Amino acid sequence: MKTNINRNKIGKIGLILLSTVSLLSITACGTGETSTRQVVEKSGKKITVMDNTMESVYTKLKLEGIDKVEGVRGMDWLSEDTLVVDKENKEMPPITVEGEKRYPHHFYLRELSTGVETPLKEGEKSLGFALLSPDKKHVFYKETYEATGIGYIMNLETGVSVKTGDAEFMTTEGEWSDNEHVIFPNMEGNIVKVDLKGNSEIAVDTGVSYVHNVVQSGNKIYYIAHEDSQLIAYDTESKQSAVLQKDIMWAIPSPDGSQLALVKRTAPTEMTLFLCDNAGNEQSKLASGTQVFGTSWSPDGKLLAYTTTNENGNENRLFITTIDTGEQTPISNDMQASDKLRWSPSGKKLLTSTAVLKDNTYQFIAYIIKLS
Repeated sequence: MKTNINRNKIGKIGLILLSTVSLLSITACGTGETSTRQVVEKSGKKITVMDNTMESVYTKLKLEGIDKVEGVRGMDWLSEDTLVVDKENKEMPPITVEGEKRYPHHFYLRELSTGVETPLKEGEKSLGFALLSPDKKHVFYKETYEATGIGYIMNLETGVSVKTGDAEFMTTEGEWSDNEHVIFPNMEGNIVKVDLKGNSEIAVDTGVSYVHNVVQSGNKIYYIAHEDSQLIAYDTESKQSAVLQKDIMWAIPSPDGSQLALVKRTAPTEMTLFLCDNAGNEQSKLASGTQVFGTSWSPDGKLLAYTTTNENGNENRLFITTIDTGEQTPISNDMQASDKLRWSPSGKKLLTSTAVLKDNTYQFIAYIIKLS
């Protein structure tokens, strides 16, 4: 049953991240039927280093093509050929969301080679934000109530789901810390860890009322405290916390935990993506824009994908940076990510979704970017 929470608190603090995601979806809406093929033909041949330089270089990374799937929001990769997608289920009766009647959203497995979709999880209520465990045996998702939801973990083999607790938390939050645990902040500012059976514990008593962007890498739990947007690292062995930086919007650890990709507010209307060591010490600056979003490491940690938006919101650029050389490959000039970019298991494909205005409503399109 839906729990009672402080809606004013969500309105003032908790909706920060969700509003950012919504804004990104809206800024992406101008993409519509874009001339993706023209971008494909240009990308992979030549890359342009970011705007603060005049140098152009060639890159070894090649863009083979971009496939588009309309009407679905790509969530994650089950395999190289199978996606978990979120879409409206028009066979179910509509439900009321924010005062409007809408069809519930459910999860499906989509085979890219055939286009066949198989129901993964359906029900009377709307579901969202599916994320597969690293071993692809379980999926963490939410039963959504506007900006918040109740978490569940489903066993993909049996189809059985267990709750992560009765209390709601922000739908944009939550990550797998390993194959057997998910981790997320609750509405009181504490960080909760839940196992595959639904057993939960307070992993970090943060001492503040609101935190976000919680992610675990090895024995470090990183999170951002609302006041001054402090990036804090909690050591699960020593039980000690350390403030690494301030004005951080997102922190994304590399797969081996040795580096952090940090999106930092560097001016009132500017975000900058930095590459740092795992203590938050800056190593290089990768990109700047009014927004930097979707940042994601490839499975081998050699590539970093991200999107940037300019001040007017009319230029949405998707880049991939090769970490060891610093080469930046522009994939598209008109594609903005509405969610975190997701790499396929091989690192040869990249999944992103964007929202477009169609029939007076915003609808998602999933893009599958193929690399070589």
